[in-house]
Amino acid sequence: MIENFKLRVFRVVADALNYRRAADELHLTQPAVTAQIRSLEESLGIALFDRIGRDTSLTQAGATLLQYVRQIEAITNDAIAALAPFGGQEGVELGIGASHTIAVYLLPNLLPQLMHDWHKLRIHVMGGTTNEVLLALTTHRIGIALIEAPAHRPDLKIEVFGQDELALIVRADHRWARRPTVRAAELVHEPILLREVGSGMRQFVEEYLERNGVLRQQLRTFIDINSTEGIISAVEAGLGIGFVPRLALERALKQGSLKAIQLENGPIRRELSIALLNGPDPKGPAGQLLEILREQGARKRYRMEKTQTSDEPGKVIVMGNAPAEDKQGAAS
Repeated sequence: MIENFKLRVFRVVADALNYRRAADELHLTQPAVTAQIRSLEESLGIALFDRIGRDTSLTQAGATLLQYVRQIEAITNDAIAALAPFGGQEGVELGIGASHTIAVYLLPNLLPQLMHDWHKLRIHVMGGTTNEVLLALTTHRIGIALIEAPAHRPDLKIEVFGQDELALIVRADHRWARRPTVRAAELVHEPILLREVGSGMRQFVEEYLERNGVLRQQLRTFIDINSTEGIISAVEAGLGIGFVPRLALERALKQGSLKAIQLENGPIRRELSIALLNGPDPKGPAGQLLEILREQGARKRYRMEKTQTSDEPGKVIVMGNAPAEDKQGAAS
């Protein structure tokens, strides 16, 4: 990577706020990291870090420099990507921020083509909430963000690339397992497992229920779980029914441990979106990932349009690999 080594050391220490962890990431000794930071501070004539005991924090000057260093790294990475067609030998880095469902269940299927086409590519994936991911984008810690919740940001370009469904799941031996549909009003009679209060996924579910005459106060929500995998495991254990992204269900549906039940006046859908900084589309690996997402989105929209004109109106098309029951054309 074309870089000022002192600035890279500074950025790693600033991100970690821990000299030992920074030394491990940089494959240096801790004294070597300390010496690089001291040399940079002496050359600038200002302190970049406050050190009180074992605690390390950025000074105001350090926080200002960090913003510029991240921009320098982003521009340098773009330059290296632009030189690749001319035989450039430098490695390229790509920072991707993704909401949980996308990071775990969708993104891994999209990366092999990038790794094949960019032999020295190093990818950094940062998972988090929509707000966390967008903050990382605006502070140049990542080059592209993939989010699941709506975002209205005039400082960013937001582009929908797909849809996901929040599916109602029950254990395979549940009394609803053979039901074709369930009404929202029936959900108040069952213990229901949802994501934590304040999560986007829970908000989508509660909005659907309220549209269908069910208030959140009526729900039997004795357990909140802050992960999709936790809800799936809890439903399998018989702790109640739950809502999870359809993208996360492929394995459980194939194993037969769960059933996904259609909702009357459903399904609950949410858009999956790309977020970029304003300006031209990125080049290099980020630009190729953008093309892959757009192509997949176009294919899914085409499939949805064909489905809606067939004998199966309302069949849900989601991004990623379709669960086994969808591939067989059966309702789940």
